[in-house]
Amino acid sequence: MIAYNGEYNLSDAKNNIIMHAQLHWSDQSEPFSTQFNDIYFNSNQGVKESQYVFFDGNDLQKRWADFSQQRFCIIETGFGSGLNFFNTCKNFLQFKQTSPEARLQKLHFISFEKYPLTHFDLQKTLASFPQFSSLTKQLLIQYPLPVVGCHRLMFDDGNIILDLWFGDINEQINNLTDMNIDQIADAWYLDGFNPSSNPDMWQSSLFNKLVEYSKPEATLATFTAAGFVRRNLIEAGFEIRKRKGYGKKREMLTGSLSKQVIEKKQINTAKKSSEEVKDIAIIGGGIASLCTALSLAKRGKKISIYCKDEKLGAGASGNLQGALYPLLNQQHDALGQLFTNAYLFALHYYQNIHQQHPFAHQFNGLIQLAYDQSSEKKLKKIFKANLPMKLVDWIDSEKTNELAGVDINQSALYYPSGGWLSPRELIQSLQNCLTEYNNVQIYCHQQIDSIAYQQNAWHLKTETESFTHQTVIIAAGFDTLKLQQCRALPLSAARGQVSHIKSTPQLAQLKRTLCHEGYITPELHAEHCMGATFKRHDKTINYRESEQLDNHQKLQKCIPNKQWVNSIKTDNQAHIAIRCTTRDHFPYLGKLTDYDLLKNEYEAGHENITNNLLPNIYLITGLGSRGLCSAPLLGEIVASEINQESLPIDKNIYNKMKIPRQWLSYINKNKPLKD
Repeated sequence: MIAYNGEYNLSDAKNNIIMHAQLHWSDQSEPFSTQFNDIYFNSNQGVKESQYVFFDGNDLQKRWADFSQQRFCIIETGFGSGLNFFNTCKNFLQFKQTSPEARLQKLHFISFEKYPLTHFDLQKTLASFPQFSSLTKQLLIQYPLPVVGCHRLMFDDGNIILDLWFGDINEQINNLTDMNIDQIADAWYLDGFNPSSNPDMWQSSLFNKLVEYSKPEATLATFTAAGFVRRNLIEAGFEIRKRKGYGKKREMLTGSLSKQVIEKKQINTAKKSSEEVKDIAIIGGGIASLCTALSLAKRGKKISIYCKDEKLGAGASGNLQGALYPLLNQQHDALGQLFTNAYLFALHYYQNIHQQHPFAHQFNGLIQLAYDQSSEKKLKKIFKANLPMKLVDWIDSEKTNELAGVDINQSALYYPSGGWLSPRELIQSLQNCLTEYNNVQIYCHQQIDSIAYQQNAWHLKTETESFTHQTVIIAAGFDTLKLQQCRALPLSAARGQVSHIKSTPQLAQLKRTLCHEGYITPELHAEHCMGATFKRHDKTINYRESEQLDNHQKLQKCIPNKQWVNSIKTDNQAHIAIRCTTRDHFPYLGKLTDYDLLKNEYEAGHENITNNLLPNIYLITGLGSRGLCSAPLLGEIVASEINQESLPIDKNIYNKMKIPRQWLSYINKNKPLKD
């Protein structure tokens, strides 16, 4: 049998709290770490030292000129102020400008930081480097809140990716990517405070990880020449060379993998080698589909989107307004971490889309009401997770009234960056972004009835036509179950009706999105959205007057005896759609399992059941009512996996989203599988 462990093995919530760096500023405005009794850099020499030790130490200028792949990946052991990242980016942008015909076009920089600088300290620090101002401005806009895990930041329209991992590197480096793609690094920057003051980082287990994640041609450079560092690197599998240190430092180290390690990695690479994916079909016309398409288009893939409706976003992605906030819990476990990091990614993703093609939104805060004892208890547990107050805070009834702009008189959780956006307008903005790529085609009114893999390609069939593609991504919501390969996925339908209500002078006072048993939004185009019903296992999309009343009654129940609530008039204006939900709230994401083979092996009594994957087909579905929050990051994860990049997600969390998880749970409990 396949072992299935439904438990999440990361640390308890208290160990997932990220603490900021404690700084002291010298008279020369140099940041000094009081935790490690060491400076971050010398203001006068910092850039030159970074160039000499890390960029030149890895011989990157020459390696880039000769590099045969499109993407170069650097992994750094301590982000600090970001100086090494900025210096490398500046070099990379200059390289692209002077070598426009070079094969290398993209830089992937992965860095770890246990004690990130506060936004204020980072801004003050980066003021010392005006030569990087265009890059530092982009970092300051995107700089994540101090929450554990991976934060993917984009520069140069996605040509430069920074994966900033917050947490102890000796824990977080184990969470890099899916182990099916274990050769990641082309170069290593071994930075961080001196080994003598930061021994917890410089462990032998870390050096072994460097070898494990290195590509055969990988190099490394570090400012230190400490004997135990050199010996551990050699023992791990590197050939190490001493080089004159920068300035007054006598020596530093550079290295590359030993011949024995290289030979072993080349054998493993040959076994895992696969054809580069260039031609991709995406089935589905909602936000998940378009976010995935945009991530892939930026990687130069040829994309064909097939939408069953006459226009994109006709289903659950077609609401006039939708609330944006993360799904949190007291434990800050895998689910909480997924939605926290997805939410932070989505905020910057949407702001970037808006700058290119504006759409209606308001990220001025969202209020989640503690409308009864049960909800208050639940929300206070979330607050006790000690997450950053800029992510979520507790407010009293007076503050609730002030922020809401209307009379409520209830305590609440407050999400300062949350709010609402118009999915309907977002769909159009995403479509406008995609039309700027000549490698993207959108086909509406194309219902894909079946797919089949024949002669190394996927054949998609409608009632009258057939299309052939190298790779398929299914992002079709609940319609996913109509495809034979996906028929047994344990997805559930949940009908939702959102009421569109005309604004009044009283309602127009509402300044921020309110969530209770449902939600109500501030005014857009003289209307508000109030919703939404949640009817499990109901797949009909006819208008129901009873559900208009349900939406109003929920608001009256949660905010009782308020004239502005009671005065709301509902008519027959609404948007009805089917949400696609999962039992454990995790979406289904990644490569699609061959269900028929899995089922046959199980029913035949095989002792070891293999999780065989269907070739070149991926799934993104089950986003439920939080698709606005999760879709941008989930699309980026799928694009990264197809492009064989390190994923922007803790691999333990990613495993919770894998397709066969529920089937394997049934197998381990000796339950029958669906026909």
